[in-house]
Amino acid sequence: MSDRIDYQIEKYSFTEIEETPRLSRQWEEVREEYHREPQDAEQRLRLALLNVDYVTSFELPFRLLLLRAPQLIDKLRDELQLSQKSVVINDNKRGEVYSIKADLSAVPDAFRYRFSNRIRRIEPGGTPATAYQQIALQVRNPRERLKIALESGLQVNALDGLFWLGLQRIAADISVLRQSGMAIATAERNVFDSLTGTIRTIPTYSLNPEIAR
Repeated sequence: MSDRIDYQIEKYSFTEIEETPRLSRQWEEVREEYHREPQDAEQRLRLALLNVDYVTSFELPFRLLLLRAPQLIDKLRDELQLSQKSVVINDNKRGEVYSIKADLSAVPDAFRYRFSNRIRRIEPGGTPATAYQQIALQVRNPRERLKIALESGLQVNALDGLFWLGLQRIAADISVLRQSGMAIATAERNVFDSLTGTIRTIPTYSLNPEIAR
């Protein structure tokens, strides 16, 4: 039996509320490129930075399914001579804009995003997407969602967190929960998603000691 989790993307919409037609077209061209020829996370980020006028730190994980966006930005910062600007995301979060353009004066100071999806989580003998969706309906706080998911016996990885729990940096939230006293085990799973067409090995978290490494 395969140990892989497949995420089959049937609907995936992530947009900025006041996104211009130019930016929409640029992002669509980026998606078409990595659909045509699957690329790893660094290649997808490089593609976006070179072809989109500017990107925000908030949108990168959702648009490109990047699980370590800050580290990848740091890796490419000097090579691409990235400019940076602090902005407000969804009214109350701090974010950053990155661009290969030197002048960011025309970039907005605030962004608001909408995200909707329909994704099948396929894991032989495992957990369907509905288990995570139900938790998301119960509470709004992403870290509390993660806590409930773990206490419910679910295994949670970064894609589960991104798609359904509202988590962009799951490792940081796991660290906070561990400091609060939760005994969280870590294992590795192979995952595939049809959005990027890639297979990768990522950490998965659980309260089940049988998967502890």
